[in-house]
Amino acid sequence: MRVIDSLVELVRIVHGLAAKIARQDPDLARQLRRASTSAALNTSEGLWAKAGKRRSRLEDAVNSAREVHMGLRLARACGYLAPHDTDPAVNALDNIIPVLWTLAHRR
Repeated sequence: MRVIDSLVELVRIVHGLAAKIARQDPDLARQLRRASTSAALNTSEGLWAKAGKRRSRLEDAVNSAREVHMGLRLARACGYLAPHDTDPAVNALDNIIPVLWTLAHRR
């Protein structure tokens, strides 16, 4: 599925950014790595789960993706990263989050 490939790429990008962030804020870097990985893993689990668990896992994935988005905004606000550093991840999230939300709420 395309969303899975997008999430794998997002994890790659975020983990690279987290290495830069870790020099100044190891906790934020760890949180970004965990949240991006959680978004991918919960999506994978949710896509093949039964109805109730499907929605729950996909909503967890949406929330983790939103957490990554906020974490990147915070990293920019704190001066750990420049906007151009985060643009690829933010652009990916702007595409991934609506897809996950739609998958979670599909009847």
